[in-house]
Amino acid sequence: MRINKIFLFFISFFLITPIYSEDVDEIIVTALKRSSTVQDTPASITAISSTDIEDRGITNMHDLKHIIPNMNFTNILGSQNITIRGIGQFNGQPGVSVSTDGVFQSRSHSSQLGEMDLDRVEVLRGPQGTLYGRNSVGGVVNLITKNPSADRDGYVKAGFGNYETSTLETAIGGGITENTSYRLVLHSTEQGKGYLDCLNAGCGEQGYTDRLAYRLKISSDINEKVSANLMIASVETEGVPDTYGWLTYRSDLANIYGLPQLDTTPIATKPHTTYQTPTQNSLHGANMSDRDYDVSSLTLKIETDFGTITSITANQEFYDQFNLDRDATALALIDVADVSETDTFTQELNLNVEKDTMSLVFGVFYLDDETSRINHFEFPQPVFGFPTASQFVFHHEKMNTVSDAYFADGTFDLNDTTRLSLGVRKTTDEFTSKQNNLINLMMPGPVTIAQTCLREEVMEFSSTTSRAVIQHDLSAESNVYASISEGFKAGGYATYECTDPYDPEEVTSLEFGFKGAINNRTNVNATLFHYDYSDFQVLQVVGLQTVTRNAGDATVNGLELESVTDINNSLSITSGLTLLDATYGEFLNTNGLQPELGEQQLEGKYLNNAPKVSLNLGFNYTTNMSSGSSLIYRANAAYKSEVFFSEFNEYSQGAYTIVDLNIIWENSDETKRRRFFVKNATDEEYISGYLSAATGGGRFGQWGTPRTFGVEFTRHF
Repeated sequence: MRINKIFLFFISFFLITPIYSEDVDEIIVTALKRSSTVQDTPASITAISSTDIEDRGITNMHDLKHIIPNMNFTNILGSQNITIRGIGQFNGQPGVSVSTDGVFQSRSHSSQLGEMDLDRVEVLRGPQGTLYGRNSVGGVVNLITKNPSADRDGYVKAGFGNYETSTLETAIGGGITENTSYRLVLHSTEQGKGYLDCLNAGCGEQGYTDRLAYRLKISSDINEKVSANLMIASVETEGVPDTYGWLTYRSDLANIYGLPQLDTTPIATKPHTTYQTPTQNSLHGANMSDRDYDVSSLTLKIETDFGTITSITANQEFYDQFNLDRDATALALIDVADVSETDTFTQELNLNVEKDTMSLVFGVFYLDDETSRINHFEFPQPVFGFPTASQFVFHHEKMNTVSDAYFADGTFDLNDTTRLSLGVRKTTDEFTSKQNNLINLMMPGPVTIAQTCLREEVMEFSSTTSRAVIQHDLSAESNVYASISEGFKAGGYATYECTDPYDPEEVTSLEFGFKGAINNRTNVNATLFHYDYSDFQVLQVVGLQTVTRNAGDATVNGLELESVTDINNSLSITSGLTLLDATYGEFLNTNGLQPELGEQQLEGKYLNNAPKVSLNLGFNYTTNMSSGSSLIYRANAAYKSEVFFSEFNEYSQGAYTIVDLNIIWENSDETKRRRFFVKNATDEEYISGYLSAATGGGRFGQWGTPRTFGVEFTRHF
């Protein structure tokens, strides 16, 4: 009944909104490998322009989750994860693909390079197995940065906020020669004070971080038919970015950790004792994180008589080192040190053909991703059945993924008002895993080393995914479409465990959409969708380990509504409503945190990070002053209903609302700006994410960012 009332309210809001002003601005997107407006693209897509990015102060993926319908983002214990429509759970491989300027990001941390000097953000919801391939079962996030231009331009931006936060970003660009231009962006963020105070001596504050980044782009028109774009970029982050504590754990570990027994109270109303309050926790040692990411890419475009050839070549290097108090308590139980290095090479080659009645794209894609990881655990106390203290567990793993794909996609005009799109992609993955686990018991006498796992395996997965879309224009301002598409997420081996591999995850999606404009002043988009999953991948706690398992089937049904309205020349309103029903099919499983309950039937249980109801409402009001300058007032509220953090639904985060406020002053020629902002204005306390622990037998949670506020000064030139 409550959902029906909310639905009726939003429908009535869309219908009664008055229209007076100029046309709603259209954003040109390239999400389907060809240029089109959001309204003309037959897919569920949200695009955010550079103006919105600057006015809203969008600086990271976390900011997007309160704006993009059905999108969620978590960052805990070094693992960043994006879910869309409840899909995308991280299990070593993402379920939502991220690309920056057309370069596939092999690691979620690397998206930070695309979060500065942005031209736009495009978010495609639903499986994109044809044009984007592997690991895009939930959708795709495209970050498009600003390109060089021949005109000299740039800006300097400085910001100051609470928690001793300061930011400095500058961009400069212009012509080098008649045919060559550049754009250089430098960025620095320092946060001297953390969000959480640790109650034990020696561990300090948690949640602070420092970041340095740069990006250089050079574009050149080699001749009338050939152009090149070179990009070199780097980002370094260090500090203690994670603020975490226990959510759930094995019931037989409660006495060891000194934690309360499990209950089903929503986390937001009753945190465990490791989170004495949302601003305090108990650790016995300081956490540390140090990450370096470097990328270089070369994009070539060649105009020929039969079409445009685009080549994107990229090399990425990622280094990650962190130390964690993994038990997250005041006791010295588990200390973890982890070092990993990743080298990724990608090559994509596309041919776009535009004819009067059809548009075609053919492509090949190649990926070579190699990761080496050394991880060790120290147990200062005699726990978990070990006979003495100071045990040492050593984990060394090398993984190599080689993936190649071939795809074709075309849109054909059946008549003046109807179009048919067809696409197919063939992907082959070869996954090599070498793993060695050693335990040094450090007992009296000779050193005793036990080898618990020695594995060297090569696996190959192959998948053919396709899509078909029919789109019909109802008028010059509105259209409807229906689509069926497929996606898959690669299989692999569970880290730390010598077990059989898990299978690829596959999905088939049905989607029906409407896109329309009312008097060219309001854009209204509506989408109905249905997902049918097989071999759905889930993270499980088994004993003291975290493993990936195939859960069988899962079903997702939903409705999305979006609108953008210009009330008059001064006021515009954005709104969105999402209704979601995402559940497991028949799925027998044992809860590793409560093994005494035995095997349970999980059919009908909700997927993680899949709120039944999501709402967002934004207002943008501009007043012009007598001096010629203007004041812009922006407010955005985002509501999410209860979400679950495990397949057993035994623990949840209750419903919450986040409110962000911005006041912007801009001079008459738009060269000077001052932005005053408050994020999470009501200081809402909520758990933003969770992670199953590979050791310790439980799940960690992270509190969402508390209220932050500050001022930002920008000078354009």
